[in-house]
Amino acid sequence: MQHIDKQKVARAFSRAAHSYDHHNELQRRSGETLLAHLPAQADVGLDLGCGSGWFGPALKQRANRLLALDLSAAMLQQAGTRADMIPLCADMDAPPLAEQSLDFIFANLCLQWSSNSAAWLSNWSARLKPGGVMVFSTLLDGSLAELARSWHAIDSHAHINQFMQAQTLREQLAATGRRWQLHTGTEQLCYPELKALLQDLKGIGANQINHNRRTGLLGKNAWQRLNLIYPKNQQGHCVATYRLAYGVIYG
Repeated sequence: MQHIDKQKVARAFSRAAHSYDHHNELQRRSGETLLAHLPAQADVGLDLGCGSGWFGPALKQRANRLLALDLSAAMLQQAGTRADMIPLCADMDAPPLAEQSLDFIFANLCLQWSSNSAAWLSNWSARLKPGGVMVFSTLLDGSLAELARSWHAIDSHAHINQFMQAQTLREQLAATGRRWQLHTGTEQLCYPELKALLQDLKGIGANQINHNRRTGLLGKNAWQRLNLIYPKNQQGHCVATYRLAYGVIYG
C-alpha cells in the first residue's frame, strides 16, 4: 500500500480540468490501445477515472448506459459535456457500485493513483458481470527515467512518483483468481524544451508526488542546472519515456 493524499490529488485534477486536453497525448495513446480490447456493444459500461472524458464518445457508442467515475467534480463536469453519461464523484478505492453490475470497465492510466493496487484490481474485477471485461493501463517502474536521473544529480528529494514493478502487477493480477492478460510497451514524447514537458505533467494533474515530496519552490539555480543536465535527442528535444502496462481482466 502507498499513502496518497486523495484531497490533494482531487484539487490538482480539478485545477487541470480545463487544460487537461492540451496535455493528454500519453492518455490518448494508451486509451486507443485499450479500446481495441472492449466489446463492440454492451449494456452497462464504466469509464473509471474518466478525467475530462476524452474517450466518453467512443465508450458511449459501445454501451447503452455509460457511467463515469472520477475523484474530481470539475473533471466530471467537463466529461459530461462530451457524452451522455451518468457521473459518479467518488474515490475509486471505495467502489460505489454493486458486484457483477458492469459489462465493461475502461480504466485508462488511473491505477497508479490507487492507495492499494491489489485491492483495486480485486474490487473492480468483482464488479464485472460474468462474461464482462475490464481493460486498464498503468505506468510502470522506469517511467520518466530521464527526469528522475536529472533530478538525482541535483538533490536527493523525490520529484516524480514511484511506479509499480511489472512483476508485482502480475502477482496482483494472479491473486484476483480471474483470467487475465498483460503486456507492456514504451511510449516516448518529445518536447522542444524541458518547460513544456513539466507543463504537461502539471497540465494533467500528474505532478503530485505519492511519497516524500520536496516542499518549496524550485530555485533559479536548480532550474538552470536541470535544463543543462536533462538529456536531449539529436533534434535538441527533451524526451520523456514512459513504460506502460496494458491489462485485461475477464469476468
